[in-house]
This record gives sequence, structure tokens and C-alpha cells, in this order.
Amino acid sequence: MMTQFSTLFRGMSRRDWFRGAGLFAAASSAGAAPHHTGAIRTVDDLDTPAMIIDLDILEKNIREMQEHCNREQIPLHVHIKTHKIPEIALMQLRQGATGICCQKLGEAEVMVAGGVRSDILVPYNIVGRQKLVRLARLCKRARMTVAVDSEVVAQGISQQLQQDGGSVRVLVELDTGGRRTGVQSPQAALELAQKISRMPKLDFRGVMTFPSRLEAKPFFDETIHLFKKAGLPLHEISGGGTGAESASKQIGCNVTRSGSYVFEGLKRINTTTNRPNPVTCATRMIMTVVSTPTADRVIIDGGQKTFQRNPERPYAMIEGHPEALINGMSVEHGHVDVSGSSHKFKVGERLAVIPQHQGVTINHHDEVYAVRKGMIEAVWPVAGRGRVR
Repeated sequence: MMTQFSTLFRGMSRRDWFRGAGLFAAASSAGAAPHHTGAIRTVDDLDTPAMIIDLDILEKNIREMQEHCNREQIPLHVHIKTHKIPEIALMQLRQGATGICCQKLGEAEVMVAGGVRSDILVPYNIVGRQKLVRLARLCKRARMTVAVDSEVVAQGISQQLQQDGGSVRVLVELDTGGRRTGVQSPQAALELAQKISRMPKLDFRGVMTFPSRLEAKPFFDETIHLFKKAGLPLHEISGGGTGAESASKQIGCNVTRSGSYVFEGLKRINTTTNRPNPVTCATRMIMTVVSTPTADRVIIDGGQKTFQRNPERPYAMIEGHPEALINGMSVEHGHVDVSGSSHKFKVGERLAVIPQHQGVTINHHDEVYAVRKGMIEAVWPVAGRGRVR
């Protein structure tokens, strides 16, 4: 029975199977959508909780970041793990981005299926037969680049591509303070790059790091010096992090990877400006007040499963009511302290809530609603949701 089950589901996600069985309808334009009855045309038609994207703000964020990178004269590789939506990736590419960055192979697969063929970087060690087979398939459909930090990882990729065909571009990842993956010294980077250059089917292109910080400049300077001395070209020196585009250029990068700018959650805005700025936040959670149990407490219809588990404070911001503080979340309830607000919240009242971390929040939702001036222009499936493999 288990073998039959595995065969039935091979190559399919759970959502894909349900869709094929007619149990999940993925809407792609305004009209009937999952979890809603009848036509939906405006935000007021949505059942809650519902995640909306303000198209005017989204387009402005995409345009302004591209203009910023153009001024800095540094190519922009957009990281799609924030939005996970092919339609938005294509908007970014049309605006001038030179490629996209996907944290996992699953994200890359849905981007390619959604029409993205530009340079796709997966800055993650690809390990294991199942993943290597999938990478080989992707290499035949799009221009792929991967990052590695060991000879073992590089050898595995090379051997799989020799067997299945195709080739892939490779960056060596540097640990310049992030303390995740990455080689630990410039000399180690050079030695690994030299080995990669001799491996079949691998095209060594350069190095990458995350995050881009000015403190990493000595590491980069030494790396560039050693590679130049060895006669091994660094075609790509890639840095990353929204807000670090200028730092990327200053430490010697010729490509920057940025992602969270597209939505601008409270987390990054509070870090950089110390104040919420709804003007640049592109997403909202439309919520409903379901209870007013006390004079100083209101309950809304979404908690950790709608937003995220244990977010940093503030958990979220209620647009138009900055004194009302979302100071707690259980699994399905949002707890709002209204003791400092003069507004009298009522059961059934709908609220627009700006999430703390929009890239995490969107991963809880099957679809988002693209809105302009209150009108729904499209319903976008969150194609990369749950693609952690």
C-alpha cells in the first residue's frame, strides 16, 4: 500500500495532488477564489483572514530599488523567498533585474514553471541524490547557478550532471561573519575554486556571501588578491541583503541580492528607521474583530497560523490605529491591547494589519490578492509556499 501511495504522489506536492483531484481551485484572476463564495471584486468581498498586496506600493518598491541599483551601478539579483510568486518575479525582471535568487530548489522549480528563464541562483549546498536529479532537470530548462562550500558538494553535482547531462555555473560561498555556511578563509576559497575548475560540467564563476557588511572588506580584498595572483578570474562577486546594496559595492561585489524590499515588513523598517512606515509596506492582512471581551482587550481572527510563531515585537501594526498594540498571539487568535486607543472597536469590524515579517507571513497562505485602490486585479497563488526541499 505504501509503495502504491509513493508511486501515486511521486513528483507531486500535496497541493498539486489536491488541485488535480478537483479539491483545490487555484485562482489566477479576479473572480471566484479558494475559501470564498461567489465573485470577489473588492477588498470588502474577501473573507478573513486574507492577505492583500497593494499593487501601487509593490510597483513603487520594485521601481525604486532598481533605480537605486542602477545609480550604484551594481546589477540586482532579486531574492524571491520573500514573495514566492512567479508573477512578481517577472515584474522585477521586466524592471531591470538581471536574475533571481531562490533559497531552495523547490522555489526554483516553481519559478521556472511560472515562466522565469533568466539566470537563477540557488545559494544553498545541493546534497543528496533526490536533489541532484532535480538540479540536473532544472539545468536543462533554465540558466542555473549554485553555491557550494566544499569539494564534496561540488563533486556530487559534477557526477550527477555527467550522468544526466547539462552544466551549471558555480559560486564558492564565503563565510564573512554570517556564521552559516561558507568557507572560512580566502585561501580555502581559492583552493576550492581551483578544484571546481577542474570538475566536468561545472563552470566556476566567482564567490558570494551573506550578508554584505563593511567589516567583510578585508576578507574580500584578500580573496580578490589571491584569485588574481593565481590567474583565476572572478566573473561574479555577489553580496546580499536589502539595504546593503551600497555596502556590497564598497566591499568589492559586482552583483547584489535583495529580496525583502519588495514588501517591506515592519521588521526591516523598524531596524532602519525605528518607526513603522505603512507607505512602503506593500502587504496587509485583512482581519475581523471577533470578540471584545474587556474594555482594554480585543481579539482578531488570526494568530500564529496567520502571521508567524513568536515574532519580534511589535507583532504587527493595525493601520490607522497605532495605539492599539497586537501584544500576543495564540494559534488562531490575535490579542490586541486597546487600552491606549480612543477608538471603540466593535465585533465584526474589519482591520488592515501590517505583518512583522511579511516573507514568513506569506508562507502561511495559499493565495494573495493583488489590489489597486480597493479593487482586486488578480489572485496569485503563492507558488513557492512550503517549498523547503
